[in-house]
Amino acid sequence: MREISLPLPGRDLSYRILIDPGLRLRLPQVLADLDLPGRAFLVTDTRVGTLYGAEVAAVLKGAGYAPTLLTVPRGERAKTWPVAQRLARELLARGADRSTPLLALGGGVVGDLTGFLASIFMRGVPFIQIPTTLLAMVDAAIGGKTAVNLPEGKNLLGTFHQPRLVAIDPQFLQTLPSSQRRNGLAEVLKAGFIRDPDLLARLDQPANRVFKNEEEITTVIHRAAAIKAEVVAADEREGGLRRILNFGHTLGHALEQASRFRLAHGEAVAWGMLAALYLSEKLAGLPVDEGSRGRRLIRQAGLARSLPPLDPPAVLSALTLDKKRQADRVVFVLLRRLGEPVIEENVPLGLIKAALEEEVFGARG
Repeated sequence: MREISLPLPGRDLSYRILIDPGLRLRLPQVLADLDLPGRAFLVTDTRVGTLYGAEVAAVLKGAGYAPTLLTVPRGERAKTWPVAQRLARELLARGADRSTPLLALGGGVVGDLTGFLASIFMRGVPFIQIPTTLLAMVDAAIGGKTAVNLPEGKNLLGTFHQPRLVAIDPQFLQTLPSSQRRNGLAEVLKAGFIRDPDLLARLDQPANRVFKNEEEITTVIHRAAAIKAEVVAADEREGGLRRILNFGHTLGHALEQASRFRLAHGEAVAWGMLAALYLSEKLAGLPVDEGSRGRRLIRQAGLARSLPPLDPPAVLSALTLDKKRQADRVVFVLLRRLGEPVIEENVPLGLIKAALEEEVFGARG
């Protein structure tokens, strides 16, 4: 079993990120160290619930836990205030109290929603992340950022609420659709772009080879998750270093919003990274050959191949609502070199439009 410890400085708090094929079948063993009560609520979506809900609940029951399954719709439509409110009322109706843990069994949407609910229900209850998508395993489940969306934008209602444990079972990826595997690779590539050229070198192969080898995908998950944990440990609440995790996300979130979430998160981030590579060449001195290599890796992963119909002004409008902007400035994470990020505090709007035209709208399939 591979393990990452995520310490949170100044708070005498840390939690474990465990990565091991088949870990879902050994959950009670790792939960035993947390001294949780026997009652627990397992939050999942309709697809994951059908595939794994009964199995995970049975494993917990076999070890003496009393799990209750709560199911939400698939996709971003679940990550809303009305759904969070409905779940909160279900918890009350079923007798949950301040010690009752919530277990998030699903991808980034389920993890964000469950973490948000855990942070506000009775002023905070413990929760466990059991991510089932690659994107959640290497990014969304780690770091304690929780949120729901508003009609005006993504993740505009949110909190920081750290999980007690992140339990990653790479075998969940065996039933993950290929499109969702590609979405996750966007976040793995991001980790390499901002921190680890060696990870980029490992990914420089057809994506299907990575997923066919259990040891290889476990290694990739471990390294990408460790990068996320290292950054979070140094900057839990995004006051400085943690901003580098937003590489590709500034425009990515705007594209998601403008598409009304028809564009998947990983795809949106991939397009955002292409635009960020363009801006990096123009503003941060990224060598052209490294920018070209970055584009090749993104395309080789099967990402940024097509876009739904999008209105360019709508993308720019969504960009102005991004929660990472500062006053009237748009802040971007750019690269001096692959693995060497820099924060650019004020990217000219004209250059953003040029990046969109060159790398996104001009290149759409």
